[in-house]
Amino acid sequence: MDRNSLPPLQTLVAFEASVRLRSFTLAAQELSLTQGAVSQHIRSLEQRLGRQLFERQRQGVAPTREAQHLALQVRQGLGVLGRAFKTPRRRHRTTTLRLSTLPSIAQRWLLPRLADFHQRFPDIRVEVTTAVDLVKLGSDADSDVALRYGPGGWPGLQSEVLSSEWVYPVASPDYRDGKLPRRRADLAHCALLRHAAQPWALWLQATGLALTNSDHGPLFPNLTSLLAAAENGEGIALARHHLVRDALEAGRLVRLWKTQVADVHRYYLVWTHQADKDEAIGTLRHWLKTAFTL
Repeated sequence: MDRNSLPPLQTLVAFEASVRLRSFTLAAQELSLTQGAVSQHIRSLEQRLGRQLFERQRQGVAPTREAQHLALQVRQGLGVLGRAFKTPRRRHRTTTLRLSTLPSIAQRWLLPRLADFHQRFPDIRVEVTTAVDLVKLGSDADSDVALRYGPGGWPGLQSEVLSSEWVYPVASPDYRDGKLPRRRADLAHCALLRHAAQPWALWLQATGLALTNSDHGPLFPNLTSLLAAAENGEGIALARHHLVRDALEAGRLVRLWKTQVADVHRYYLVWTHQADKDEAIGTLRHWLKTAFTL
């Protein structure tokens, strides 16, 4: 192996983080570096390879297809190095965290991203269970931590805000054969899909729009079925941003207008102190906060 052909390890670490986070700024925050230092690592790697790895855009950077493929190989290599240098005492020790969350959060946000966590932290195993009601947490309970959406304030438990949330109308691009409403007032002639936990009144009041049909559309028992109906072209849904991000990127849903309203609830990680799991809970908490920003 020609060691002279290998870039510095810190350059590879900065490159992998920049591709994964799609941001030099977020990569710098994760690595405790300045943005300028991360940019310099990327320029150095591009000069070494003789080609551009990121497209500089007004709103940030986008890795090229070659960069994404290279980052996957770098990530695997860093994982091998990380496992090789673990102390023998911890090499075979795995911490299991039992995480409870709502079905909608699990299906539409957490589970599609959990593989990244397990790849980055192979010594922490997260077992996800879903429940609509609050569950007891602790070593003698069914769950260690919970990813909750609500107003906060759970007596006797530790909690930390992971992310705020915003709501806005979405629909299938095929709704009404592609003849989507152009103006907000056109919603008066659309089927407005409803769920008790996400009333249209919040968005309508903030936008100053009065509709007589906001309480007459199909009512769904949960957000998972409501968003599935929206993807099937059955009507327009008032959606939480984080629950429809993947559907928007995949083209299954489209956002109708830029107008969005901050929800009164936020995402929290909730847990109890467990000496043998506190370190793993801290790692999960940091990863979740980062994942919500992507």
